Amino acid sequence: MHALSPIRSMLAVSWLTMHLACASSASTCDNFFGQRCRIDLSTGIHMSYFDSGPAAGDPVIMLHTDTTSALEWAWTVDALRRLDPDLHVYALDQRGAGDTDLPNTQACWSTPNLCITRADLAADILAFMDAKHIAKASLVGHAMGAGAARRLALDHPERVTRLILSGTAAPAAQPPAPRPWSDGMDALGWRKMLEAKGVRWPEGALHMRPLDIDPDAVRHLTQSWDISVIAAPDVVKAIAAQSAAESLASWGRLDRTVPPEQAPERLERLSIPTLVLWGSEDSGLDRGSQTRLIAELNEASRNHAGMYFYWKQYGVRAPPSSGDKHDADDIGHNLSWEAPGQLAADIDHFIRTGAPTQDRYRTDAPNHLRTILVEPGKATIITSRRGATP
Repeated sequence: MHALSPIRSMLAVSWLTMHLACASSASTCDNFFGQRCRIDLSTGIHMSYFDSGPAAGDPVIMLHTDTTSALEWAWTVDALRRLDPDLHVYALDQRGAGDTDLPNTQACWSTPNLCITRADLAADILAFMDAKHIAKASLVGHAMGAGAARRLALDHPERVTRLILSGTAAPAAQPPAPRPWSDGMDALGWRKMLEAKGVRWPEGALHMRPLDIDPDAVRHLTQSWDISVIAAPDVVKAIAAQSAAESLASWGRLDRTVPPEQAPERLERLSIPTLVLWGSEDSGLDRGSQTRLIAELNEASRNHAGMYFYWKQYGVRAPPSSGDKHDADDIGHNLSWEAPGQLAADIDHFIRTGAPTQDRYRTDAPNHLRTILVEPGKATIITSRRGATP
C-alpha cells in the first residue's frame, strides 16, 4: 500500500473537530483515524478493520459502500457506542478498500471486477467471522455493503442475527448492462490529465489512486463525487480524502470486464429480521425501487415464521428536479454521513427492541440544511410485523 501520512494527518484533524472518541475499547484500533487492525482471511486477502467495544459485547459488523472504506462509519459508530457501550462493533475495509488488498492473483490484477463480486464480499465477511470466532452477528450495510450483507444472510442465515440495510433496493430481474468506463467520473478531469501525459485511459489508470493522478484530488472529489450539502464539511472532506487514497481498481468503474452471470438473489428466501432505511432524496433509488423491495420482503415474511421487516423513510422531500446533488435539501443516499446520530438511534433501537424508532428525521430546509430535525412519532414506516404500531 502507498504511504498515506498526509491523508492520515488530515483525517486526524477531522476526528478532533468532530469530537469523536470511543471508550472501553476491546482493542487498539477503535480510533477510525488511527491504526487499523489486520487479519489474514481464508479467502486470500489481508483484511483491515476497526474494532470498538468490549470483547464480550453483542457483535455488530458494519459494511461500507463502494469508493469509500470503513471510515464512512466513524460518526455512526461513535453515536452508537454512546447509546450502547456494550456493543462490540467491527467496521470492515472490504476487499480493495482502505488498507485491505485484493487477492494477489494475476486474474485480480488484470480484471479486478471479477474479484469484487457480491459473492466474494459475502465470503470475506464469513471468513472474517470464522477468523474472529464470531458465531452470529448483526450486519449493517450501505449500498454495496448492504448487498454483501444480504447475500450472506441468504447463504448462511444461521450466522446472521439481524440485517440493517440502507441505500438498497430489490435485486435486478436481469443482470445490469455494462457501465460506461467513466460512469460519472468525467467531471473529475482525470482522463484528460492522464492522456496529456501519454497514459492510456482507462487501462493505464486502473491501479492508480486519485492522488497519483491529481494533487488536488480531495477538493475535486468533494465537488464532483463525494458530494453532500447536508453532511458537515469536515465529514465530506474526510470521506473524500479516503476516496482519494483508494486504488481505482477497487472502484469497479474502469475495468471493462463484465462479471459472469450469477443466479439471481431470491429475497423471498430471506429469513432474518430486516430493517431497511431509505433517504427521500436518494437520486439513484426512487420510491418505486422501494415499493418493489417492500413487496419482496413481504413475501419473505409470509414464507418464514421468524422473519419480519421494517422499512423507514428518512427525509420528506424528493430529489431536486435538476438532478444535481448540490441542489439537494434533504437526507439522501448517504445516511452515515448526513444523519449519523439518527442512523445510530435506529440501529440501536432495532438491535434492542426489534423495531426502529418512530421518529421522523429531516433537514431544517430551507433555513439550515445541516440541521437534522427529529419529530417524535411522525416517521413513515412500513412493517410486516404483526401487532406493530408504526
